[in-house]
Amino acid sequence: IIPTEGAGRQSRTDRREALAALRNELTSQVYLSQLIEDLGLDNDPEISLQAAKMREQNPSFSMEYLKKRILMQQLRGQIGVGFAGQDQIQLTVESHDPVEARDMVAKLAEILEREKTRYEMERILDNQSFADMQLQKTQYDYQVALDSLTEAQGKLQRQQLPSVISSEQNMADILADVEQTETEIRDLRTEVDRVESRLSDLEMERSRLKYTDSLVELRARIDNQLNTLAGMTVNYPWASQNITTLNVKIGQNMRFLEEEIADAVNMQFASYPQSSRELLSNYFSLRERMDILNTRRSQLKQAHNRLEERINSLPRLAAEVQELERRVAEARKYRDAFRTEESIVEIHTDQTRERTKYRVIEPASIPLSPIWPNRVKIGLMGLALGLVIGGGAVLLVELLDTSFKRVEDVEEVLGVKVLATVPKIENLKLR
Repeated sequence: IIPTEGAGRQSRTDRREALAALRNELTSQVYLSQLIEDLGLDNDPEISLQAAKMREQNPSFSMEYLKKRILMQQLRGQIGVGFAGQDQIQLTVESHDPVEARDMVAKLAEILEREKTRYEMERILDNQSFADMQLQKTQYDYQVALDSLTEAQGKLQRQQLPSVISSEQNMADILADVEQTETEIRDLRTEVDRVESRLSDLEMERSRLKYTDSLVELRARIDNQLNTLAGMTVNYPWASQNITTLNVKIGQNMRFLEEEIADAVNMQFASYPQSSRELLSNYFSLRERMDILNTRRSQLKQAHNRLEERINSLPRLAAEVQELERRVAEARKYRDAFRTEESIVEIHTDQTRERTKYRVIEPASIPLSPIWPNRVKIGLMGLALGLVIGGGAVLLVELLDTSFKRVEDVEEVLGVKVLATVPKIENLKLR
């Protein structure tokens, strides 16, 4: 439910502009980034494959950036916004996965409701009279405090980590890996500059490598393994066998990637001398390795920061829960005090009805059948198209037919009289 501003009905132009503004807001980078992060849409292996293919033409962009660009373009084509009534909108998402479509609609509605309600409540509180504002404020403060308390209690429970993961040793192990990765990146940067200088001397600095299917698949596999590695830090200590095994697999795939690059260079630059091919192979391998290490550093830094934030937030959350319990009791006392006043009760009734102006009135659901193809519609269109094409074909054949149909046609073409004609005999009995 989206309340209309002012009195009366909106014109068509106003409705179109309001709908366009709302759709731009829902498909903005801020909303879509939050949607991607909350639902983990960037962990799709297919998106990683597409991003890996795009790196062939855009080697200067990282996999993370390309994945976000691909996802945002797809989401803007999937999300639909339309009016369902005077003060109602309908959100739709088209997807091959109906469950994912439902979750995306629900999350978009949640983001929209939260943001709109927050701004609307601020506007209402600014424009109300003193008495109305006091009642609205006490009711709003109580609900906000109660919601905040429930959220803080749930967050405190969710933020708890096993002691082996929250230990200083485990955090230091993760940070040490990040620092080692940064050292490798600096060394690789120096080596890349050196190789680029040699390529420039040989006038080969513009050489580009065409990515094979094996290269794309390996690059996407490594990226997915790095995502998995960052996610495992919440459930396993850094020194555990699970993480060690995954690190070994990542190292093996990086060696396979270098071998595939060498094979691709030998095929695509077969006319070059052996030394030039080795130099190109080394250059492309260094570039890929540096991008992979950048991704690893970024993923592990984020994982470390998330763990550190969770660990550091526990004392603060415990104190916040205690403070919110006090605020809830105090807000309830003031709200009940206003409710005892007869005049305030009437105001309370009117204002409570408008407290939540933005809300979901029908949750997103999973469709029972796909929206396409519509077999009945396609069948009717096929029948109509068949009739049109058939009639046109008959007319065309008739117009293009140049055979003689009458005696007069022969006389007109030849300019002489016909002396006799032989009739067509369908059935001739032999005796």
